[in-house]
Amino acid sequence: MISTKNILLSLFILFLNYSLTFSKIVNPWIYQERIYLYSTLINSTNIPLFGSDNLNNCLYGLQLQLEWQNRSGRLEIQNSTNINLKSWWANMNYYLSVIPYLSAMNNGLVPQVEIFKTSDTRFCTTYLECDQTIISLWDTFFQEIINIKNNGSFGDEDKILKLMWEAHIGSIGKAGQIFQDTLSLLPLKEKKFGNGWAHFVDVIAVVNFNTNYSQVSTLGQSLPPSMISLFDFPPFIPRFSKNQNNVVMSMFAIDDIAQSSLTWNLFMTLIKTATQNENCRNLINNEINNFISSPTTTFITILINILTNKC
Repeated sequence: MISTKNILLSLFILFLNYSLTFSKIVNPWIYQERIYLYSTLINSTNIPLFGSDNLNNCLYGLQLQLEWQNRSGRLEIQNSTNINLKSWWANMNYYLSVIPYLSAMNNGLVPQVEIFKTSDTRFCTTYLECDQTIISLWDTFFQEIINIKNNGSFGDEDKILKLMWEAHIGSIGKAGQIFQDTLSLLPLKEKKFGNGWAHFVDVIAVVNFNTNYSQVSTLGQSLPPSMISLFDFPPFIPRFSKNQNNVVMSMFAIDDIAQSSLTWNLFMTLIKTATQNENCRNLINNEINNFISSPTTTFITILINILTNKC
């Protein structure tokens, strides 16, 4: 017969093991706790390629985007800290924060945490709950980081960015499919901007755009500081700068093209074909950098000019 003492000892060991395995509960619907996931990911993935200050880390773009979404009211923060579960921007970002963290955690790169669970099953909270196709893409990215750390090598920037973008596109592609309900809750023009933004990512992924600290910080200055209302008409939104108006116009134009999957696929095929030529790829990358640092015209105008006249 099992004694009470042995039962209590077994329960204590079980509790201890559980505590060691899940040393922290993270609620990604509290803004600062989602930031914690990013800061931990960034600090845990420093390799020589990213520099001694780690500012060349391509994961910085994800955290900086979340910070912009917060500043501009797109997370629809409630009670000063709580992210609205019905925020489309927050829903999309979940697949670019929690899922990468769970992958990194499964690969031993970051501390073990327990993710707070909501009643919405679209928000996976464990590695096995997540879409395995998507999380395997993040596994490949983090395993490359681990290999570089273990080998003491510098790291191949093109390869790192390619793996990151494959995982990034996989995440937002899936999220875009399943969060149509919260997208429909956005004001009409904010919805148009958001859909354009999601497709803009497809374009910059083609050229392996480096989402490091400096590049994305520069872009952040030109992003709209608030949501787009029904009565906003770019380029004549008075509370936005000229550059911010141009970014909104650019995302509207991308959304117009993306309304037809046939037209969008043709557009992307043209870009991918052009980037097979090294000179064209460098030209497009440079123009993207110029647009991000100073969007004096619309992004679509720049690309069409390149494709029709130079590539």
